[in-house]
Amino acid sequence: MAQDQRIDYIELPGTDFDAIEAFYSRTFGWVFTDFGPEYRAFSDQTLEGGLLQVQPVFSD
Repeated sequence: MAQDQRIDYIELPGTDFDAIEAFYSRTFGWVFTDFGPEYRAFSDQTLEGGLLQVQPVFSD
């Protein structure tokens, strides 16, 4: 039996959800669902995933 070998869910870390959402919406047509300040899910009919809020590694 052949298995589906495609990626179907990914999570991306980020600090600026609004900027990330704007970029991916424009670039790939992803549609986002807000699940509060620490998580946003996205979908484009073939791929699903989420943005996970993280703290910046470097500071000024």
